[in-house]
Amino acid sequence: MLYFFAVIDWRSVWTNGLWILGTAVLLGTFSYVYWLGQTSAQSRSDIYQKPPYAQLFWIGFLLILLGLIFTSARWWETAVWLLFTIWALFNLVASLRSAK
Repeated sequence: MLYFFAVIDWRSVWTNGLWILGTAVLLGTFSYVYWLGQTSAQSRSDIYQKPPYAQLFWIGFLLILLGLIFTSARWWETAVWLLFTIWALFNLVASLRSAK
């Protein structure tokens, strides 16, 4: 227990936790929308257009991209993930505004 903080790389745990959490949010959203599409008369693409599911999709995608930004090793990788993150953030804000 004396070497607890020296052994675990907490930065790596948190940064990799971001994309893992984002993947879990996306998987949960896809799974629930698939189930709703099977049990209701609506198509999956119509369900994805509704506010809670579109917002959850973009939140999960944003978490994945943030994890990729923090784990990238080269400057150009970070720049590419940052561009995608800005795009995802723009779509999340647009989704939140359309829900009102």
